[in-house]
Amino acid sequence: MKTRITPALPVALVAGFLALSATRAEAIIINDRPIGLALGQTLRLNFANIGDPNQIIINYRIVDADGVVLAQSERPIAVPFGRIVSVDLNRDSIPNRNPRIQLRAEFEVRTLGNLANLRTSLELFDNTTGRTTIFFPPDPCAI
Repeated sequence: MKTRITPALPVALVAGFLALSATRAEAIIINDRPIGLALGQTLRLNFANIGDPNQIIINYRIVDADGVVLAQSERPIAVPFGRIVSVDLNRDSIPNRNPRIQLRAEFEVRTLGNLANLRTSLELFDNTTGRTTIFFPPDPCAI
């Protein structure tokens, strides 16, 4: 008995592949600048949509030096056009005996579009004063 492939089968396979690929992330970005976070400090991850008239949908996670996820988006985050969305991780809320831990941020863009429309920054600030200690990327105008 011969097996025969009907035209409907290849079409169904292609349609299924396209449906699966539509749910995948457009891009996964790993911040290549690990940062140390000490007790009394908060890490803030900022996302700004500077040019996409539609929302930019992202997921994020913050991991320690061992790859343990310390914080992540519970659901996709929408960044509307012209807006900034920020997420914070307070070091004092992390149960870890070490007073200082190394972190890095990762995020995935869930929408199609030009990644140049998404700006990200990472800042570290003091919980008591609110003063920013570290800012990435650094301000190109700063001396």
